[in-house]
Amino acid sequence: MMKALVIALALMLVYGVANAYTEYQFGCVGDGKMAVESPVVYEGTIYSGALAPGTWAITIPDVGWPSISDPAARWAYIWATYYAPNYSVAEMIWTAEFDNSAFYLVHTGVGTLRGVGDITFQVLDDGNQVLDPWECSDGVSGAIIIIHEGTGFYAELCGNGSYSGFYSRSCELAPGQPDYMYDDVNFLMTLWLEECGMSTDASTWGAVKALFR
Repeated sequence: MMKALVIALALMLVYGVANAYTEYQFGCVGDGKMAVESPVVYEGTIYSGALAPGTWAITIPDVGWPSISDPAARWAYIWATYYAPNYSVAEMIWTAEFDNSAFYLVHTGVGTLRGVGDITFQVLDDGNQVLDPWECSDGVSGAIIIIHEGTGFYAELCGNGSYSGFYSRSCELAPGQPDYMYDDVNFLMTLWLEECGMSTDASTWGAVKALFR
């Protein structure tokens, strides 16, 4: 998440605070199953706001993760790699950041947007530093860079944004059940978009995409 936020701030400096960004805010609901699906795609519906009706998808890179044929081992790897090292004793929260994620937004009948960014899950602990079944829901958030790969109305728009909301995870289920570690997500996303400057497209947006490869 920090990488996306740093890039977002850098881009705002490149374009200048005086440029005329247009704000697009919209609500999203959906789901994902990182322990039992590969590729890992969180996706759903844009149900309200500027891009409604529409759909959204966030693809989390899972190269090097254990196979979905062993969901327990796969989840153990995810927990040990992304959550366990990022525990705050003071706040009693685990934070897992999945960088280099690909975003795809569809405004039905209007156009599409593509971006790169991250998705961050937080888990609120009761203080024992052990994941308990009743602790499997809390906040989801992230930052996004919209690159010059849109279509329709959004074909010439670039910018950045952020989102936040909540999720609920079915961590009470045993490995092997279809909905093991299934996540319901609900969040509000805000984008600040403007026309992609012809003088900066090749350098700025090419550099941004390279950072997330």
